[in-house]
Amino acid sequence: MEKLQDKFRGALIGLAVGDALGMPVEFQTRGKFEEVKGFSSGGPFNLPAGYWTDDTSMALCLADSIIAKQKYDSFDVMDRYSRWIREGYRSSTEKCFDVGNQISKSVSKYGQNSIIPPDEQRVEAAGNGCVMRLAPVIIASIASGKDVINTERYAMISARETHYSVVAEHVTGIFGGLLYMAITGSSKDEMKELIYSLVSDKKNHYIQSWQKFIEKNVEEIKPTGYVVDTVEAALWSFMTTSSFEEGALRAVNLGGDADTIGAVYGQLAGGYYGLSGIPKEWIEKSFMHDEILNIADQLAQVKTYSFSFRDSRFEIDKSGPGYSDERYTDKINH
Repeated sequence: MEKLQDKFRGALIGLAVGDALGMPVEFQTRGKFEEVKGFSSGGPFNLPAGYWTDDTSMALCLADSIIAKQKYDSFDVMDRYSRWIREGYRSSTEKCFDVGNQISKSVSKYGQNSIIPPDEQRVEAAGNGCVMRLAPVIIASIASGKDVINTERYAMISARETHYSVVAEHVTGIFGGLLYMAITGSSKDEMKELIYSLVSDKKNHYIQSWQKFIEKNVEEIKPTGYVVDTVEAALWSFMTTSSFEEGALRAVNLGGDADTIGAVYGQLAGGYYGLSGIPKEWIEKSFMHDEILNIADQLAQVKTYSFSFRDSRFEIDKSGPGYSDERYTDKINH
């Protein structure tokens, strides 16, 4: 249990650490900025060193909801995202200073009508805001004894709140499964094998760009806000390095959407290496690090994590599982 707690803590603080490392070079072009070697101030919002952005804010909103409700409550989650945008709830600066277009639109729409009808059209946009905040969902799912399939379903449910896109939902499910594996002790080779088995299946056409991703050079990795590119960048940084520190610096020095690539990498690597594998200096310089670690411990105590149609704002759930237009449950059988 002590080892698992170390990994839970690593996944959540790793998210914040990666976010804060990438913050100063967010939106900058790879090779056009001074190499990131640790925390520094600046970025588009001129934040102090160690401060994090929307990635960590949304993760903390999600964690607060899970801890308060001891289940996944769609309405409570969206209420907290709304508070973050309106009031700066869980912001590192006490105001919302950074929010993606897809999230902003979804939260605004929620304020007008919280219910999503069964005939709601899926959107084409598939931003990375659905994966950057995911760690609390996976921690609670593992802590409450859920298997990998159910954990992926929770990941997909959490994605669609703000990203009603098949691609965004499915990639979040895949990343949720990988994060589950990292935390529960799978090897990098086992994770790589799963990734390549998914890529080889033609129905997963949206991740075909991940073909032989480990063999790609840095110029072939796209640090964009597209969820497929972001997860690939994080996976590449994780699979081609041997420590949290080395991979984190590789991830954020890609530039582009560096804070989110750092946050996605940080969840995965933090879950894999554990809190003990993250540089102590980075942990201690991360804003609110003690509280984030305490939140991870509270998530580890969740024992009744559940989801039912009564807790869903998606009417499709009232007639059966509505977490996906296509079923993604048959590829992960380990």
